Amino acid sequence: IGPIQDTEALFLYSIVRGMRIRTVLEIGGLTGYSATNFIKAFAEPEKSKMFTVDIVNVPKKAENHFVIVKDARHLISEDLHNTKLDMIFFDCHDYDVQMDVYRRLKDLNLVTDKTVIALHDTHTHPYQRCIWSYQIPDGGWVHQAVERRMVNDFVAEGWHAFSLHTDPSRHSHEMPFRHGVTVMQKFQNLTV
Repeated sequence: IGPIQDTEALFLYSIVRGMRIRTVLEIGGLTGYSATNFIKAFAEPEKSKMFTVDIVNVPKKAENHFVIVKDARHLISEDLHNTKLDMIFFDCHDYDVQMDVYRRLKDLNLVTDKTVIALHDTHTHPYQRCIWSYQIPDGGWVHQAVERRMVNDFVAEGWHAFSLHTDPSRHSHEMPFRHGVTVMQKFQNLTV
C-alpha cells in the first residue's frame, strides 16, 4: 500500500540508468515518489521526459516532468509530445484503464516491442495487510490483483517477464513484505 519500496526504486533506477531510457510514462502518480526516482535515473536529463498521468494532480518534480491530469484512457499522442515510450509504469490498479491505455498507445505506435513495461504490486504479502487482500494456494496474500493479471495477459501476448519478488521465508523485521515489481520486454533474438 503506497509508493514503491526503496529497493524496488533502486531496481527500476538501475534499469532506467543502465538502458539509458529517456521517456517514461507512469499511470498513477500518488505523491510523485516513483517519478522522482525515474527522473534521477535519467542518464541524460536534458534529453529525457517523465510523464505522469493521474485523475488527481501530482506534484511536478522537475522541469522535464510533465503531469497530465486526466483519465488515462483519454491520453492522446500530443500529451506525450508525440514521443515513443522507452518505459511505461503501471501502478493505478484499474485493469480496464491500464489495458485500454496500453492498447491505445500501441495503436499509436508510442508503445513498441522495444518498450519496457514495469508493473508495481505484483507480489503477494506473507500475511493479510489490508481488508481486501485474499489468500491464494501458495499461501501468499494478494493485495493488488490487477497488475498480477496484467502480467499474465502480457506474457500471453509474447512479453517476457522478470519479477522482483522475495521468497516468504526471506522476510524479516527489516523487510516484512515485498510489494513486488515485474519488468517485461519483448524478446529480441540475439544473433550469434
